[in-house]
Amino acid sequence: MLDLALGAFAEVLTPATLGLIALGLVIGIVIGAIPGLNVPLAVAIALPITFKLSPIGGLAMLVGIYKGGTYGGSISAVLINVPGTPAAAATALDGAPLTRQGKAGKALRMSLYASIIAEAVSDVALILFAVPIALIALKIGPPETFAVGLLALALIGVLSEGNMLKGLMAGALGLFLSTFGVDPLTGDFRLTFGFHALSGGWSFIALVIGVFAAAEALVQVERPRAVPVATGAVRLSEPQHRLTREDWRRALPAIARSTPIGVLIGAVPGIGAAVSAYLNYGISRTLSKEPERFGQGAIEGVAAAESGNNAVTSSTFVPLLTLGVPGDVITAIMLGAFLVHGLVPGPALFEKESAFVAAFFAMMIVTTLVHLVIGRLGLPLFVQTTRISNKLLFPAIMILSVTGVFVTTNSYFDVFTMLGFGALGYVMLKTGFPIAPLLIGFILGPLIEVGLRQSMIMSRGSLDIFVTRPIAAAFLALAVAVVAVVAWRERRGGEVGIGGKT
Repeated sequence: MLDLALGAFAEVLTPATLGLIALGLVIGIVIGAIPGLNVPLAVAIALPITFKLSPIGGLAMLVGIYKGGTYGGSISAVLINVPGTPAAAATALDGAPLTRQGKAGKALRMSLYASIIAEAVSDVALILFAVPIALIALKIGPPETFAVGLLALALIGVLSEGNMLKGLMAGALGLFLSTFGVDPLTGDFRLTFGFHALSGGWSFIALVIGVFAAAEALVQVERPRAVPVATGAVRLSEPQHRLTREDWRRALPAIARSTPIGVLIGAVPGIGAAVSAYLNYGISRTLSKEPERFGQGAIEGVAAAESGNNAVTSSTFVPLLTLGVPGDVITAIMLGAFLVHGLVPGPALFEKESAFVAAFFAMMIVTTLVHLVIGRLGLPLFVQTTRISNKLLFPAIMILSVTGVFVTTNSYFDVFTMLGFGALGYVMLKTGFPIAPLLIGFILGPLIEVGLRQSMIMSRGSLDIFVTRPIAAAFLALAVAVVAVVAWRERRGGEVGIGGKT
């Protein structure tokens, strides 16, 4: 075992492999930070390049893009409140308020460190518990998937900024919007109204950029004298940009709680980082003694979201390596790199290619360490973007929003869709409807719908399947408990308000 480990690290710690890891991380961080671009696209474009590299070298570059891109989405989410990736939308809930308070460096530091800690734990879990986690993941079927989705949906009440009814209405709208396009089980078109452009449903890129970027820009137009985020050079050495003991005291419990949950979610095929980020953010807010701080610049909110989404980056390889089943769309693309090099994921891989598996595990650990170095060195550059005046920033955001959607989708329809969602987001912001539940509902819609319909097929229409399967029943019980806790908190808050003690 020792010889195998030493040989694995010797193969990874070569200038060529380290260079490919660094290149992948830089590409991933940049792609993740640019709204409209996405990590699967970057991995797919880089995939052919890796065919001419060694198996470990090629996969090192792809894994670097994966890990860097998952973290990179938090940069634009924190600095300009425009999530670079779907999962980073949860980070924006507290990251953007911290930037408005002049604490961008604090938020960026926490997002980086929380991501690295989660990645490291996920790496260790992949190495030590690959087979046991895969066995647990095998027990996750449609009923459990539906129950997890319902639990995440129940947490909308936690993210509704003190108004569960408006949050649930926004979530229901997101669910409705997710039903446009092709029926996932029958393949029939629905709610397309004869428009071919709607055959694939509403563009997720258009939705995210519209309700976050365009809506924020429209709100800022009403504030011509708004103070810029930062009026001078931002120095990370200044006190407001440093993480304090109090910050870590608040953040560490969130990281410790969110990381294992994210690892388990990553091991379940088809759920992904976005669900993990929102689920963990909602859990942290529910368990917090000061839930009112969330959404106002709570450092633990940033920690929960970032550790939740980055914890999936290694555990998604658990079902791929042990069962040959990709954990998400990115590992599905990476499967091509395995097959091109004659490596067939599955139980036999551990027996026939033990040296490769050991080198792959070593490469995951080294990638996390290099990620820390690159992220830390790049932090001063990232934070300087806050020097841009609002008079320049928000018009630039509108231009980038339009061009980003068009370049990504090559569709004028999606550009107009983005503007329409921008108007919707503007109205929601002005009338007190939270944006996050809309996005959560849109993301969870297909997961919940397919899980429910497949469960009904399995049980021939009986709802007993959600009670007789322990994992599904546990998740549903948690969903009920979450709704009850949120309702009780709101009722108690209303009673306190009547008493004049707010």
